[in-house]
Amino acid sequence: MNLTLVILISILVVWMLASGWCGLARRYGGFVLVLLTGLALNWAWMIWGLGAKPFERPVFMAQAAATGYAVCAFLVGWVAGRLTRALRANRLD
Repeated sequence: MNLTLVILISILVVWMLASGWCGLARRYGGFVLVLLTGLALNWAWMIWGLGAKPFERPVFMAQAAATGYAVCAFLVGWVAGRLTRALRANRLD
């Protein structure tokens, strides 16, 4: 694996963790900020790194996939936070 691929995968992992944390902590505004930042970075990589045209179909498909990844990570974090809060509320002392 070359260094560029390692960097891109690392950025994706950090982005997914940030999206999941926003769901866990119920930070909806933070999620929008994380989502827009990730989409901007993805768009920049597609345009300048891969030489794609800004309005090509693959660019839109990549943006849709990135949005889907972020929403899924957010929802997993949201469900985990909801379960954690419910279990803590029902815990015996």
